[in-house]
Amino acid sequence: MGSNRRYPRESPPNLAMRHCWVLRTARERGPWPGLILEWRQTNSGGWAARVVYVPDHREGRSVEDWFADYHLRPIDVWPTEATQEAARRGTSRG
Repeated sequence: MGSNRRYPRESPPNLAMRHCWVLRTARERGPWPGLILEWRQTNSGGWAARVVYVPDHREGRSVEDWFADYHLRPIDVWPTEATQEAARRGTSRG
């Protein structure tokens, strides 16, 4: 991400992370495997990622949407029950 001298911007949580778990959507709880396509900084100063994920591998369809960084986890780490519960409540930040 770019920055300028007047308003520096921090980098997204992990630019190298491309494969992730989507922990929840607005209506459903995951986790689902996903692929991060891009990052953007939100108005509140946090980060969101545009992710394509597969909600049900039996249906053969994918969904693309924006998710706050705390709704995502690296794919090499299976989300624990505590992490999933925090994501459901919207309190997970790390």
